[in-house]
Amino acid sequence: MKKSFAILLALALLGQLCACGQLSKLKNVELPPLPTVTERPAEEAPAPEAPEETAPAEEPAPMPDTAAQTPVIVGFRETRMEDYDPAEGEQKILTFSYVTPLVTIPGREEAAKAINEYIAMLDETFYTGNDYGDGPSDGYYGMLEQAEDNFTYAFETGTDLPLEFSCERFADVYRVDEAVLCLALSTSSYTGGAHGFYATRCYNFDTQSGEILTLEQITPDYEAFKAFLVRRMVEMTESDPDLQAAMEGFVPAEEREERFGALLRDGSWYLDAKGLSVFSDLYELASYAAGVQTFSFSYEELGDLLDARWRPAETIGAGSLKLLPLTDQADPLTVLDTLTLSEEGTSLYLYGDGAVYDLRLNRAGQSEYLEGYYRGEPLWYASCLQDAALLLKTELPDGAPELALSYRGADGAQHGFLLTQSGEDGRLSLQETDFAA
Repeated sequence: MKKSFAILLALALLGQLCACGQLSKLKNVELPPLPTVTERPAEEAPAPEAPEETAPAEEPAPMPDTAAQTPVIVGFRETRMEDYDPAEGEQKILTFSYVTPLVTIPGREEAAKAINEYIAMLDETFYTGNDYGDGPSDGYYGMLEQAEDNFTYAFETGTDLPLEFSCERFADVYRVDEAVLCLALSTSSYTGGAHGFYATRCYNFDTQSGEILTLEQITPDYEAFKAFLVRRMVEMTESDPDLQAAMEGFVPAEEREERFGALLRDGSWYLDAKGLSVFSDLYELASYAAGVQTFSFSYEELGDLLDARWRPAETIGAGSLKLLPLTDQADPLTVLDTLTLSEEGTSLYLYGDGAVYDLRLNRAGQSEYLEGYYRGEPLWYASCLQDAALLLKTELPDGAPELALSYRGADGAQHGFLLTQSGEDGRLSLQETDFAA
């Protein structure tokens, strides 16, 4: 019933922008430009030269058993700023960063443009602190003023205070397919004290039109939908001792319906492969230690209260993910997208032989608390890779793997891999693995 949020494990990328200023400068700050996303049409790798004599044309090959899929692609770009103390410039006082999802939908350029413009509005709100339609934030200059004031006070009074503040926003994808793209943006901030603060906001988009979805739009009868969700959240709480214990002292039994109803708002729900989830903010239903409380509803139990178009479509056909070198390809490959993680790295193809769904490329992480590897910072997602390739350029160390890949087959089975390189002969391979939860 409860669902952990683990997306704050994202790793920072390189890239530093030094800045200084005061809150008064905010009025004159030039807003960052909207992200420019170049829609890349499918391109083909060079084909081998044709022989001088061409064989007579043959009968057309039979159509494959899978219909052509329109992929929805999500890449990521980080903006990062680090500032140092105004006295000597040696003590870091602020790290401010945010990750921007960049969406491409071949053949649906207007939908992708609408989604990217909405994301740009979220970026401007986060960076400036102004309200561009999603509520204000502290903003970069607001955080910098707090960090400078904190350092000045500690420096002048000799008070032992934490000197490094931070405000970072990470991005993840909870669902991506031909109907829905759900982006999760999670902010982690620290301004002194015993611990920091974190919050998650989810944005569900119609990938056909690019429109942001509300709860009212995904159901034919919102009042019945809302009543059902609230009633089920009350039932879940009454049947779960852990939930009751978490909410003790925060949510009296007689206030549950009202408090749960307040969760049905923009930003606090998402659709994923399993169903609909609704979640709270910190301190809203429970203590900081108890964390965010999440209520999940399967597509089966939602029934006709959820419009059928927002359910994941049935996936058909068999497929697998293959690792192919750039050379010695007998046939031309359709290249869906290009991802460069290192200009000095090795180039290779990640090829969907048939159809593979929900393809995810992440940094691979290890933890002393978890057995095996986990999927860390997201690098690239695609709803489907069908008889096409991602051209990837990356460094491949001889030691521990750094890249994790996963996809879902048409049968729903999950497949996980680590991208490795042999220290003996340099051979590249996909090592199958189960990622730690």
